[in-house]
Amino acid sequence: ADALFRKAIQHAPRDADILGSYGAFVAEVQHDNDAAEVYYTRAIEADPENATNLGKFAYFLHAVRGDHHMANLHYQRAVQCGNNADILGNYANFLETERDDHALAETFYKQAVAVEPRHAFNLASYARLLAYSHGDNETADIYFRRAVAADLGDSAILDFYIDFLYSIRETEQRSNEYFKGAINEFPQCAPLLQSYGEYLDEVLGDAVEAARYFKLASEIVTL
Repeated sequence: ADALFRKAIQHAPRDADILGSYGAFVAEVQHDNDAAEVYYTRAIEADPENATNLGKFAYFLHAVRGDHHMANLHYQRAVQCGNNADILGNYANFLETERDDHALAETFYKQAVAVEPRHAFNLASYARLLAYSHGDNETADIYFRRAVAADLGDSAILDFYIDFLYSIRETEQRSNEYFKGAINEFPQCAPLLQSYGEYLDEVLGDAVEAARYFKLASEIVTL
């Protein structure tokens, strides 16, 4: 792959898409961060309004280099150049976790979800912001369910939702309603059934009903 990339760049040295793709390749596959930065920079010089390359470089600066100032600048340029759900979601996450700017993060999460309504990770990330920063459990539950429905096979998304359901058990009187709602919507989801069984056993002290859900979960797993 490396040889093919280099040959393509030799033939088209100012092709922004090729340069950006090679920057991502050397970063993610070869773990050569210095070379990645060189090719990302060349890609952006070749096409300063290429939102994909700006977004990839911004994420690289944020997650790999830890250069939050330059990451922010490139994220801003990227979101001005196009509506890309991945970039909008990454920028929202950056604003939330690195800048502690929850209001602006919410703005970009909403944009990301509007652009791609079934983007599971963005839906779950927005749900987490609503739950843990705003304390809006009811709306968070809606977005968590949308995230799970968008990709039921994504274990990370499911873990986010289960963590949420557990996190509210001591402060939210309706926590059992949230769990029941999740089970009703995803009755064939073994991890949810297992988690609800644990909730019934550990929180509500209903060992009999808990055993029923443990059995349902095990039957799905063994099908």
